[in-house]
Amino acid sequence: MSKKRSIKQNRRLSTTRQRRQQHLLDVKVRARRASARRLQKGFFVLSLLLILLSLLGAGLFGAQRLLNSLFFTNPDYAIHSVEVTSDGDLGRDVVLRAAQIEDGSNIFSINLSAVEDRLRALPQVEEVDVQRLLPDKLVIVIQERRPIAWIASADANKTGFNYDGAFLVDRRGIVLQPKGSAPEYMTLPVIIGVDLKKVTVGQPVDSDPVKAALELIRECPEMLQSRFQIATIDVSKEYSLVVTDKQRSLVTFSPDDLTDQLRRLAMLLSYCDKNSKELQSANLMAERNIPVVFNEPAVAVASPSSQPAAQPTGSPEPEAQPIVRRALPVTRSAHKADKSSGSNKNTHKKTKSSELKPFNG
Repeated sequence: MSKKRSIKQNRRLSTTRQRRQQHLLDVKVRARRASARRLQKGFFVLSLLLILLSLLGAGLFGAQRLLNSLFFTNPDYAIHSVEVTSDGDLGRDVVLRAAQIEDGSNIFSINLSAVEDRLRALPQVEEVDVQRLLPDKLVIVIQERRPIAWIASADANKTGFNYDGAFLVDRRGIVLQPKGSAPEYMTLPVIIGVDLKKVTVGQPVDSDPVKAALELIRECPEMLQSRFQIATIDVSKEYSLVVTDKQRSLVTFSPDDLTDQLRRLAMLLSYCDKNSKELQSANLMAERNIPVVFNEPAVAVASPSSQPAAQPTGSPEPEAQPIVRRALPVTRSAHKADKSSGSNKNTHKKTKSSELKPFNG
């Protein structure tokens, strides 16, 4: 009897199929619980984010209201004064109209960078600086463009060309419209041979020879001071710059390597000063053996029969004008007229040697 009872107690109460179904049910229950926990956690995080965003929005809104009340809508910061300082002739009304600044505007609502960009768009303006002076003042400091030369067509000349038909250019090549006949502008160098049909006021000149001429005008005073003052620059030939100074000397430059050519010209001018010679023409395009022509003194080519009559006592004597001859300063016929038939050959050789001399740079 005891064996039968023990066997009944050890028998399984469920079959394999029932146990498998029970396992599947347990897995589904655990999955549902895990999904519910994840969903609850997501709702919690979302709620927390919404709360944080609401607090942030409320803080920004409050800060904006506070800033508006303290600065942007505060009547104490309304613009009541605009100070305009210019080193040229640009008018205050033109500046304010271009800057688009209205009286009574809030000083903090003005975009200073945008105002500076609008003012730089004016052809006369080179540099501009805009600053706030709290509580109600703006300061505008303008540096206007300074013309350094005229540009004119090929048929113009320094002594008689029409200034009304020419344009001014600054050191950067920006074209300026001349206003009136300012005396200080009449002494500026003239760049001749520019196609004015391609020139636009307020825009840079798009021409390599003109750019080279402007570079020469900028560098010449620094390297030569007042020894060589440019009067005209002919750029009609794009491969060369033919420069005439105020002493009527004619010097030819190459558009390239202007600094080296100015050094050679400085050496040539120093040679002229030491030997009491007057430069007539030189071609600096040659790096060595520079072709140079010097002016002859007036007495060297003057005929005795052509001497002026003696001036009466007390009357001013006319100034001696230098004789400028492009090719041959002294011709053979002039030499014969100047000297008698008994002149020796050494005097003739000395006169002829001053016509053309190479100058080693």
